Amino acid sequence: MERETLIMSDGCMVEAVSLGPGSTPRGHIHLVHGMAEHIGRYSGVMEELAAQGYAVSGQNQRGHGPLAEEAGRLGDFGDNVTFDRLAEDVREVLAHYKKRFGRVPCILFGHSMGSFVVRRYSQKHGRELDALILSGTAGGPGIVGIGGTILASMLSVKDGSHAPSYLLDKLGFGGYNRSVDHPETKFDWLSTDRRAVREYIADPLSGAVSTNKFFRVLFEGLKVISTADAYRSVPKSLPVLLISGSDDPVGDMGAGVFEAAALYRNAGVRSVTVSFREGERHEILQGAAQARTLAVMLEWLVKS
Repeated sequence: MERETLIMSDGCMVEAVSLGPGSTPRGHIHLVHGMAEHIGRYSGVMEELAAQGYAVSGQNQRGHGPLAEEAGRLGDFGDNVTFDRLAEDVREVLAHYKKRFGRVPCILFGHSMGSFVVRRYSQKHGRELDALILSGTAGGPGIVGIGGTILASMLSVKDGSHAPSYLLDKLGFGGYNRSVDHPETKFDWLSTDRRAVREYIADPLSGAVSTNKFFRVLFEGLKVISTADAYRSVPKSLPVLLISGSDDPVGDMGAGVFEAAALYRNAGVRSVTVSFREGERHEILQGAAQARTLAVMLEWLVKS
């Protein structure tokens, strides 16, 4: 696997990884990870996709990964960053790898917060894609998102934009374990695989409490991607797969996933598929759930 640091158009350095299949690829899949994790957690996924003939690339989003840790900025997007800037990061990194892998079908994958970012990408640059996969996505933020944005702004004034927001972290994620019988850790909602949960907790690059500015950008982004108007520019021919654990609290046990799917369908997108991994929670590409989830994704790609 090749690792490199790319410089975005605004001067920010972004870590990226890639893996080729060793022959002409059947397609190019770009991975965008979720909040409070990093692209290194997807090395096994990338290896399996490459073994199936796909060129694969991915990136650490701002505020994530080794560079952010070295700078003391885990969980912090930095100054003057908007949600649209996160989507532009993906576009710039993806363009870099498109040159390397050539003119093959381009598939964009996003998990959790990464799914929100790639949903924005599909609204702004969907014509550049051949397929879109959303893992562990959610519905609109509703009144909670409005209140979260206001609270994040108030806390930014009180404690500073770059201060870790333990309050918003608790309000945003503290209730997720309510769906788990007898949880052993505060992260049991992530996976039914206890080993995967333990590995997440032990990972110094995962689980960081994000800053007030981070939460404000996230809440503002969720509001943007959850309006019907935002989906009107998504190509009607773009195949979209939404895949999630049936017991994922982020997707409101499926209700939020169907809500996100409806936004694409109501905009006239003709091929929108929803698939659930029964009994699984949020992280369906980690631990024991990974193999079956990849099988579903690969089968869908062949049919699309």
